Amino acid sequence: MLWLIWPAWRFINGVFETAVEQDYRNRSSLTPLIKPLMAYMSEEAAVWVAQLLVVHGVELIITRERSSKYADYRPPWRQKGHVITLNANLRPLSFLLIFLHEYAHLLTWVESGPRVRPHGPEWAAAYARLVHGAIRRGYFPEAMHGPLRRAMRQPQVSGCAQPELMEWLRQFEGQEEGWLTLEKLEPGTRFETKAGMIFEKGPKGRTRYRCRRIPGGAYYVIHQSLLVRPLNESTKST
Repeated sequence: MLWLIWPAWRFINGVFETAVEQDYRNRSSLTPLIKPLMAYMSEEAAVWVAQLLVVHGVELIITRERSSKYADYRPPWRQKGHVITLNANLRPLSFLLIFLHEYAHLLTWVESGPRVRPHGPEWAAAYARLVHGAIRRGYFPEAMHGPLRRAMRQPQVSGCAQPELMEWLRQFEGQEEGWLTLEKLEPGTRFETKAGMIFEKGPKGRTRYRCRRIPGGAYYVIHQSLLVRPLNESTKST
């Protein structure tokens, strides 16, 4: 199932600092964005996220779980504006944090252009600025403030989904019984994703595993921190 949000306004880039540092005064005008976002986060966080979407005219797509990623950012291309996609099965705190991660890519593109490294210092600075803004507003519980601040000292080191921070978030938000992160399974283990797809765990790259789909044999690269349900202890590849 695909859900799209199209902001009603497109503001100039210069108002971004106001959006980050201040509350949006006319909340009623953001209601078409706030209400659907409240299914994924608190009302106050939804107001802020709606405001950020409006600032840069972002198309937000919330879709079913994807085995290869939690989210992504796509820069403007062929008269299409900024696009951010997120998996609908993310829990509220994870949803907000990953949204800010992707929005930092947008800011990096706007402020520094397309030639900088995806998780370089420009992105790290933008991500830290957004996360600290969320902390100041109280969108993350106080118990998370310390781990978040520590993670923001060198956010680029952890790659796309910040595995260590995501693991800590799962412990804080709770994790469904029987579901583990892919990195915790032994090689050769067969597992099921929440989308109902079955794979066999293969070798690891930097942050993703090359996994064989069962049946069919097609290979997918799946992020190490994806929640999966093991189907056996250790099944050899065939």
